[in-house]
Amino acid sequence: MRYFRFIIPAIFLIWISSCYKEVEVPLYSGAVFELSVSPEMQEFIYDSRDTSYTIYEPQMTFSLDNWPLDLKEIRTRGKSALRFQRKSYMVNLNQAVALTAINGSEIKKLSRFKLIAMAMDYTYIENRIGYGILEKQEIMPLFYRYVELKINGISQGVYLLVEDPEKYYKEHGSEYILRRGYYNSIADAEYEPSYHSIPRENYETRFREIYSKLPLLQGEELYNALNLRMDMDQYFRKMAIDYLLQNGDYTDEVFFYALVQQDQIRFSIIPWDYDDLFRSYPHEVGLTWGSGHLFGDRYYGSHQDILNEIGNKLIFSIEDDLDYAIAMDPYMYGRYESSVAVMLEKMSAGDIDQIFEQVKNELTPFYYNKEVIFQSQFDQHETSFKLWEENMAEKKAMLKERLSAMKEQLEDIQP
Repeated sequence: MRYFRFIIPAIFLIWISSCYKEVEVPLYSGAVFELSVSPEMQEFIYDSRDTSYTIYEPQMTFSLDNWPLDLKEIRTRGKSALRFQRKSYMVNLNQAVALTAINGSEIKKLSRFKLIAMAMDYTYIENRIGYGILEKQEIMPLFYRYVELKINGISQGVYLLVEDPEKYYKEHGSEYILRRGYYNSIADAEYEPSYHSIPRENYETRFREIYSKLPLLQGEELYNALNLRMDMDQYFRKMAIDYLLQNGDYTDEVFFYALVQQDQIRFSIIPWDYDDLFRSYPHEVGLTWGSGHLFGDRYYGSHQDILNEIGNKLIFSIEDDLDYAIAMDPYMYGRYESSVAVMLEKMSAGDIDQIFEQVKNELTPFYYNKEVIFQSQFDQHETSFKLWEENMAEKKAMLKERLSAMKEQLEDIQP
């Protein structure tokens, strides 16, 4: 309780510096962000657990490669990361900072972004690999890159900087974005009427209609009703990538943002948080909560229980009712397979090799930085150069094998 005075509600705006310079990060620079706070605040950040809060002190500063940034707000975020010393953060600036992609192909001006600690990923590759594959399939629109974070000159390790999806939607013709929750709920949402001035309730109703149609319609009628309300081909491709990657954390790790097409609201998606990949079974196995209940109470004591219900299908998780309906409705699953077949035609083992080579180039400077790797002792598991190399080789081989198996299973499917 002695540090309580340092925490204020997240609705407060934090203005700490009027000194601003737009910074363009050079190629392979490592992009070092630094937060300067009092020793007492630093200790509080390290010791706090399981609570998200805004960090505030009148004299605190935030910089990028020694250039001061005009900070509006910085707060801890995430669920898992709050259990560790190395926290994840949401950063909100008063002005945009220009960041260069690691490969030099893009310069992005951002005023809101997340700094993801990856504290449960012992080689810091899972989100990056997931995003890389999603990006190749044109369903990961956000900017991301590895950076380093320091607090008071002390390295906090390697972070994955990711553009804030709740900022992205405003810049791409949308007024409304939601994060899907369990049981077909809206876990969180932002609404800013600026393009169409459609009432918030209309967006919420349109999303809920996706789920209300599931137990009422079947076959082509169901597909057409859903496709009017969301980009089904995009969602199908995300499901296929989740199967390829064996994504174990699923239902609430996707954003739906609304676009207005021909005076009708239609949702596109932004996948989120691929930090639980390469799982042998999906999230719902063994849990008495989480699985949708539109089709009755569903419990799966083992992965085999799922396979017994849906058969040998290219779907990893049926936790959410939408995915369950796609798996169980023959017409819906046929449309899914057709989308997956088209997607796989454009994906090769060489694409996987390329992504892993990119990750190798991006992470190598961090693995040669002893201060960065030292911080892994505060993660769920420590890392090392050897562990990283071994995990990279293992996961690359695994993905290439799964990709080949998916193609074999779909070899008779015609686009």
